[in-house]
Amino acid sequence: RRSSDLQHLALINEHGSTVKDVPAKDFIRSFAEHLKKKNLIKMPEWAKYAKTAAWKELAPYDDDWLYTRCASVMYQLYMKRKVGTKGMRKHYGGGARNGTCKKHVRIASGKNIRYSLEQMTVAKLVQKINVQSEEGKQTCIGKQLSRKGIQDMDRIAYQISKASRKTRAADLAQAQLAAESNRSEEHTSELQSRIKSR
Repeated sequence: RRSSDLQHLALINEHGSTVKDVPAKDFIRSFAEHLKKKNLIKMPEWAKYAKTAAWKELAPYDDDWLYTRCASVMYQLYMKRKVGTKGMRKHYGGGARNGTCKKHVRIASGKNIRYSLEQMTVAKLVQKINVQSEEGKQTCIGKQLSRKGIQDMDRIAYQISKASRKTRAADLAQAQLAAESNRSEEHTSELQSRIKSR
């Protein structure tokens, strides 16, 4: 988001405590740390070697990239309310290099997305969306956040907004002190110039 958009959100909801009231980058980083601290994801062996897409040349450099991907998937679940693996593959897709020709749009790998959703379902942060047919058969059409998942994400977002408010208050106090010191220096210099002119 742009800085003007964030300022606009701060004016609308100064004491925001939901995921929509904090920057996505800050929330994903904090929620990834929360997932790692609570050990909500079992890091598989293939995470060291797997790529996020077939058209990528290398695997991610960060060893904890799966926590970040899972936090990002949870963020998209919160924003879109209902997602599936195919929709997430399109979201994380990009342009595959094609030599001297133009880039072609390719979707991302689905293994890490499915694994993230499975782990969050085990942690009871995500639940399935089932639809019953006329024959009485249950069909899963996607995933959505559970009540516990929404509460955990809003709690992390509140901590981020609270810390940012403290930082803004400290910056404001520092700016006020700097302005007062500048005024005192200007007043002192003005008095000295008057004394010299006499």
